[in-house]
Amino acid sequence: MLISACDDSGVYSNRDIIFPEKDVSYLYHVEPFLKITCTYAGCHGFTNAGNTRFDTYFELMKIPGFIIPGEPNSSQFIQILENETLHITYYYRGNLTQNHKTGMRNWISEGAKLN
Repeated sequence: MLISACDDSGVYSNRDIIFPEKDVSYLYHVEPFLKITCTYAGCHGFTNAGNTRFDTYFELMKIPGFIIPGEPNSSQFIQILENETLHITYYYRGNLTQNHKTGMRNWISEGAKLN
């Protein structure tokens, strides 16, 4: 199964997303990453099978315990991303890089800001 997404950001694959070591931006890094890896049809987008939406910052942040600003180890999203908690899309994770995992961890450590 091939899953791809594109939008006007110029990002066509999660391999195109490179997180910086600090000052991670929701708009430039996190949102494009989530769009390509999580919010495609049938998963965590506007119409979804998981009953949790990641298509906006506000939807993402209203899930209790999922993103805990300043606490990546306690955030369920990091636990899923780092395979500490099972998730149905385990087999899609071959396209995730260490940069993606570290970038998401850094964004949460920096306060999970809408920036």
